[in-house]
Amino acid sequence: MLLPFVTLALETGARYGTLRRLQWSNVDFANRCLTFGRDKTKSGSKRTIPLLAKAIATLEFWTQAFPDRQPVHYVFPHEKYGAAGADEVFGFTQTTVYDADPKRPTASIKVAWINARERAGLPTFRFHDCRHTAASRLIASGVPLPIVGKILGWSSSQLVKMSARYGHWSVEEMRSAMESALAPKVESGSPKFPPKSYDAETGIVQ
Repeated sequence: MLLPFVTLALETGARYGTLRRLQWSNVDFANRCLTFGRDKTKSGSKRTIPLLAKAIATLEFWTQAFPDRQPVHYVFPHEKYGAAGADEVFGFTQTTVYDADPKRPTASIKVAWINARERAGLPTFRFHDCRHTAASRLIASGVPLPIVGKILGWSSSQLVKMSARYGHWSVEEMRSAMESALAPKVESGSPKFPPKSYDAETGIVQ
């Protein structure tokens, strides 16, 4: 379950505990959105966010493993592992999932996470960094902070603090933003009310 778990974390910015407790009743395939249950903060609980194509495809792929799923079942259920190997090989070569209890959430993905990040060469990458990545991508793409906060479950008092923590802008990116916002706007074509001249000799405004 590590692949869909991590993919959903990157696509939604959800916390580990929130994803772990996710139930199929929280997933709305028809409207392509997701409603989280209890979150770490009050502002993050019961929030509904949209799901983009990659998140939808990941969840649709994951449903194939649970054809008899019920709304109250957990998206990432508790799994039972056993050792696997070959007759001609002494000892066991790997672990395998031999059963799952959909009425209980997964206990932990810690072992799989550690093994995966070591293979990827990211020994210091924490699972919470998936949320950090999602927030940074949203902010860098120019998504307004109130919307970023709504997606990630930030309270209004957290917006400035979190944007400073997750926003990573280069000098050139800040320069481009300032030029876009502060550069004078010059409209093309003739002005609607052209300036008039004053003839001092005749006293007539031309």
